[in-house]
Amino acid sequence: MYSGFFGIEIAKKALFANQKAQQNVAHNIANANTEGYSRQRVVLESTYTKPFAGLFTGAGAVQIGTGVTIGDITRIRDNFTDRQFRGENSSLGQWSVQTDILKQVEAVFNEPSDIGISSVLTQFWQALEELSKNPEAIEIRETVKERAVTLADTINHTSRQLNEILGDVNFRIAVKVDEINSLAKQIASLNGEIRHMELSGTTAADLRDKRDLLLDQLSKIVDIETYEDQNGLFSVNVGGAILVKGTDYNTVSFDQTDLTAIPEWVGFNIDLNSKKGELFGLIELRDKKVGAYLNDLKTFAQTFANKFNEIHKSGYDLYGNPGVDFFLYNPLDSGDILFVNTEIIRDLKKIAAAETSTGIPGDNRNALKLADLRQKYLNELNGSLDDFYSALISRIGIDSQQAKRMAEAQEYMVSQLDERRKEISSVSIDEEMAKMIMYQHAYNAAARMITTMDEMMERILNMGIVGR
Repeated sequence: MYSGFFGIEIAKKALFANQKAQQNVAHNIANANTEGYSRQRVVLESTYTKPFAGLFTGAGAVQIGTGVTIGDITRIRDNFTDRQFRGENSSLGQWSVQTDILKQVEAVFNEPSDIGISSVLTQFWQALEELSKNPEAIEIRETVKERAVTLADTINHTSRQLNEILGDVNFRIAVKVDEINSLAKQIASLNGEIRHMELSGTTAADLRDKRDLLLDQLSKIVDIETYEDQNGLFSVNVGGAILVKGTDYNTVSFDQTDLTAIPEWVGFNIDLNSKKGELFGLIELRDKKVGAYLNDLKTFAQTFANKFNEIHKSGYDLYGNPGVDFFLYNPLDSGDILFVNTEIIRDLKKIAAAETSTGIPGDNRNALKLADLRQKYLNELNGSLDDFYSALISRIGIDSQQAKRMAEAQEYMVSQLDERRKEISSVSIDEEMAKMIMYQHAYNAAARMITTMDEMMERILNMGIVGR
């Protein structure tokens, strides 16, 4: 048998369930603009039924429902779209960071312009051509010297700025490594909180949202793989190595002072192997792009100095002496790589414009050879000096345009995937308002049910003496 108060108990469950559902609506509305929040849905379940022996049915049984309860509060999330988003987000991080740095490199070379290396080098060749017309004129020799100093200063300025960019890239790599370690620690901590909360059978929706937001941030730095085993143990892999497993996490180290260093897993002494993300983009920039540009600039300066000096030393100055080294190639820690010989700066007569020491007036044959170096094919450069430098500038422009194009394409892809995620997970105010009204009506009906059951019980208890 069951009590006459059984119906009141069912209505009470309905009151509590709809009240909780209404609170969930309030929680969704309150977080409508919260980054990374996934709307939550109350799962209402009918409670188990109890069999009672029938009064007029012999051995049969009549099953009466016992009401409603909240089975869980789940979040609306599509893991497949999350995986797609994070994969494309890694590529976006890689190309975005390269776009920013390559813009700086283009500004450093500043080509074409009146103050770029190409323009300054052209002015130097023109000064040599003028010297070939009047090799004994001191004022023209002064122009050659000034153009040479300007050329060396321009190359050194470019070299210094490229070294500064490399240092900045290395600093940014160190920052990204610190971010990886920080995010790994936070994710591991959240794993512990989520597992502790879900041991009771309740989904930790808000904590999972926080973890997913951290995973989104991590995916922009490195490419990640995530999975959760049957025991609820959540892991994050980076490049095939475990970054986070449950509440445990590994860390990454990086030597910022070493311009060739690669981030390493602490304790394993192996490189962090990431093929996408900001970290990969920065390392590729440092080693294969900006670093390569600097090496090409050094090759250009060294070859230019060596070949120019060979011709210059084969000639004779106004004193009838063999020429000295005109340029000095000497890479310094400061970034400077090319210098004009101080002997030339102090004494312009030491510019070797003549081919012989016989003292023939107006001997300009060596000056012509110096000017002709501009178009001479050099095996070391697989072309002329102008061709090599033009190819370098073209490569920088192509790399920059490719990075920009890829970043724009990835940004569009990521934005589309993010919109898809929002369509699935974001809070719709209109939908929540409709649910609010629905739960309000259900709550009011349950309250009315309690009132009705109370009136029924009062009627029975207050009818008077039974049987009168």
